[in-house]
Amino acid sequence: MNKKKRQKVPKNGDWSKLCPDVLRKIFETLSSPVDSHRAKIVCSDWYSVWKTCAKRPPCPWRIIHQGDSPTLGKGNRKLVGLFQHRSYCMASSGNWLLMVELRLKFYIYNLLTKERIDLPSMESQILGGQVRFKPERDYFHGYLVGPSRRDKVPYDYEAVEWEKSLAVLWVNETTGDYVVAWTFMQRYLFSYKKGDGFWRDLNSNGKSLVLFDMACENSMLYLLTNDHRIKIFYISGDFFIGEENRYLGCPFNFVAQPWEYIWKRKLAIRRSGEVLIVLSLKHKVKKEEKLLFYIFKMNLESFKWERVYSIGDEMLSFGRGVTVPLALKDLGDGIKSDSIYFVDEDVWPDHKDHDHRVSNCGVFDIATSKIEWPEKIYCFFNKTHWFVRGVAY
Repeated sequence: MNKKKRQKVPKNGDWSKLCPDVLRKIFETLSSPVDSHRAKIVCSDWYSVWKTCAKRPPCPWRIIHQGDSPTLGKGNRKLVGLFQHRSYCMASSGNWLLMVELRLKFYIYNLLTKERIDLPSMESQILGGQVRFKPERDYFHGYLVGPSRRDKVPYDYEAVEWEKSLAVLWVNETTGDYVVAWTFMQRYLFSYKKGDGFWRDLNSNGKSLVLFDMACENSMLYLLTNDHRIKIFYISGDFFIGEENRYLGCPFNFVAQPWEYIWKRKLAIRRSGEVLIVLSLKHKVKKEEKLLFYIFKMNLESFKWERVYSIGDEMLSFGRGVTVPLALKDLGDGIKSDSIYFVDEDVWPDHKDHDHRVSNCGVFDIATSKIEWPEKIYCFFNKTHWFVRGVAY
């Protein structure tokens, strides 16, 4: 009589040696992105098996603030509970938040592991420029000081429009590398990467740099300037190198028609490294109005920007600045390929669906130009008034 082969049990409690088929079945039963993330980081063997799963819960997340705290004022980026009374969230990447506190103290914080990484003080030396921050004794006020005594820009920490300050955070979950960039008063661009002991001033020759948007992916910092050109900084070793790129000499000259009202311009970087420019706009003819998104890419033969009507098996996260390849065309709950994922603040504030939507999360189908407002799937850290919506990676 043949004996059935028994599954080997890990010796000495070494769960990293579990059979890959068993692990895979366990991983595919995890519906929560939090549980899925915690499982994949147990060890390198588990992570290797996790990557082979056909069905994975959508993660990481785009973090969306829902409502203001009446005791903290009107700033919709203020957090309570986990963070200090006057903390602002500037950007997010996966499970990480970029936070700023009084005296312009920046740090990044992992919502799952609760790891906090403090960045150098903005009051210390800033490399590459001739500016520095000088705070007052009350912690709320200070100056951005230039090379001349006359070059003093006063600021009030609580009056700074943090919502309008562009910021990006990119974190490589595998290597732990990260890059941070942010604009002060919409004119001065500063950046920092893991391993540096100081911030860098990326403004050219001290000139102010006005931007429409920024994106960061794979150690590349992309800037959409107010003259409609794209600048790229390549972060290599100890240097931020401003590259001469194929996009720089080709400004994005989109002329809106009288019935097209542009709300926002955003960059998005595909996994191939291709740069997309995405417009959020309102189409209005007489009493009929419609929210739309236009996507453009550069034709590398004519070096002209052309509108595209499909991004294939990818999904675009409007606020995150990246496209996401999806293993399945439709994961349910509004998450599907060839679409644009956005939140309410990404579109015109007076749109007709505003009072009838079931959530602040929307999905724009590129093929049909229709918008769905699916209900939220996941919620995380209620004490901070932040809710989490999954986006597959």
